[in-house]
Order: sequence, then structure tokens, then C-alpha cells
Amino acid sequence: MLSFKFASKNSYDDFGMLISQRPNLPSPKRRVNTINIPGRDSNLRFDEKTYDDITLNVECSVKDKQNLANKIDDIKAWLFGAGESDLIFSFQEDKKYIAQVVNAIDFKQVYKYFSEFPIIFNCRPFKYAVDNTAIIINQSKTIVTNPGTIESEPIINIYGSGDIVFNINGQQISFKGIAEKVIVNSVIQDCYDDVGNNLNGKMSGEFLKMKSGENIIEWSGGVTKVELLPNWRWL
Repeated sequence: MLSFKFASKNSYDDFGMLISQRPNLPSPKRRVNTINIPGRDSNLRFDEKTYDDITLNVECSVKDKQNLANKIDDIKAWLFGAGESDLIFSFQEDKKYIAQVVNAIDFKQVYKYFSEFPIIFNCRPFKYAVDNTAIIINQSKTIVTNPGTIESEPIINIYGSGDIVFNINGQQISFKGIAEKVIVNSVIQDCYDDVGNNLNGKMSGEFLKMKSGENIIEWSGGVTKVELLPNWRWL
């Protein structure tokens, strides 16, 4: 039986919904711009190395002999009230989409107690690991393996003080005059401390990513430990 979890609720366990068939899972479109040059073969290509959102169409049905109209109201409140939330399908429970319902759902009443309807989820381009456990690193030159199929954007908590140099696979960032801790958030491309004070002025270099496969984590300076939230992801 196919089902999905969305906003911490299960489509079948909580609402008795059935998925009619396994949905298609499209790959995201890579953003590559082309320029046609007269007199030149082929086109010039500019690869932004970014991806568009994807759309998932999930065909569902629900049955309720007591009060189908009330059940449909409950489903609407759940789906539209959730906003952007984690979406996990029963056939791949270790990965999740970050999704939001975007369509006006057409609940077609097939029989007196039975309704069919499509749910369209707008999703960020990637699947993410459901288990996103922080990795504790106590020693410089440590290897961390990315099991995903694309670069991840980690959130890195660096504990230490003074001047610090930190790098992943030779890509380096440096900090000046850190008091106790600095958080490097590659997802939102921001650098701050525990209470949210902006530390971008103390940082130099590009926000770090972790390639698929092995990554070498190194540092120098007064670092005591590193906590790395990896955010593994898949196309």
C-alpha cells in the first residue's frame, strides 16, 4: 500500500487516503543559458550550476461512509495549512522532498462514499536525507564521505577562538578574532554566532560545499571541535 508523510502526518494512517499509483519522480532541469552566435557552429553555453524546482503529481482517493465531506475538509486543512514541509513517500522512507501543495484540489466524487483527486506538490530540486545527524569532528584532516549524488551545502559549527583557517578539499575560508564559536551556513550563505550576531565581516572566502564521495576536512588555529550538519542530497 502506497502512502506519504507530509507535515508529520501520514496520508493513510491519519486520513485513510490511498495513492492510486506510484508517482513519476522527475529530475530537476539544470539552468543552462545558450547564446546563438551567427557564423559559428553550435551555441555558447553558460551553466549556472543551479536547478529549477520540480513538480510531483500524486493521484489519490479517499473513502468515508460516515461523512465524506468532513473528511475532505480535514484533508484540505492538512495539505494547505502545512505550507512548505517535508514530504516522504512510503517506497523511499530514507529520503525526503521539501514540498508545498500548490494546486486547487478538485475532489471528484465518484460514488457516494468515494472521492478521487490529484495533489500537486511543488518541490525544491533535490531529495534530502531524512536522517540529517550532525557529524562531530575532533581532529583535523578527517575524511567525511558524502553518500549523495550531488554537492551538499553543510551547516558548520566551528568551536574555537582567535584566527582560524578551515577548508574542505582545499577550498579555504578564514576567520579573524573569533570569540568562542562561529556558524558557517552554506544553505543561506551566512555566517553568525549562537545568538544570531552577524560574523560575515570576520570571514573571508566562499561558502563551502561537500562533493559526492570522500571529502577531506582540515583546519588550523584555535579550533577545539567541529559539528557538521551535512544536508546530504540527491537529484
